[in-house]
Amino acid sequence: MYTNGESIFNLIKAGKLNLPELRQTLASTSSGNVSVEDWGVCYSSATGELSEYCTVIANDQSNPITGIGMIAYSSDGARMYCVQYTNAFSSSSVATSVGTTLYSPQDGNEVLCVVYGWTENASYYFTKTLTIVPCQ
Repeated sequence: MYTNGESIFNLIKAGKLNLPELRQTLASTSSGNVSVEDWGVCYSSATGELSEYCTVIANDQSNPITGIGMIAYSSDGARMYCVQYTNAFSSSSVATSVGTTLYSPQDGNEVLCVVYGWTENASYYFTKTLTIVPCQ
């Protein structure tokens, strides 16, 4: 099992860790350490870019967020559109986003979104299928 966010990110990026393996790797995480707010996904027809965004908030100030990753997949999880991971910080709240031009409106109007990462004392993992809205 991988416990380092940067290692997981590199495996995903290299195509060596798919969505089922990611779920299994992070299945034992504790999602009660953080809350995810303002999670959404939008598409700009002007730029052709799909953007996923959210704010992750530590539920305990003494257990700050130290790493955060985001992934956007097709709604069935078969195609990864984008992935990012950021670490080496310590914060009680992190606003993050990821964008891509790999998405096409013909792929459907929903995206499977993943937010994962670490706090000082634990890890977290959330998935949610979100409906794409026009970017404002």
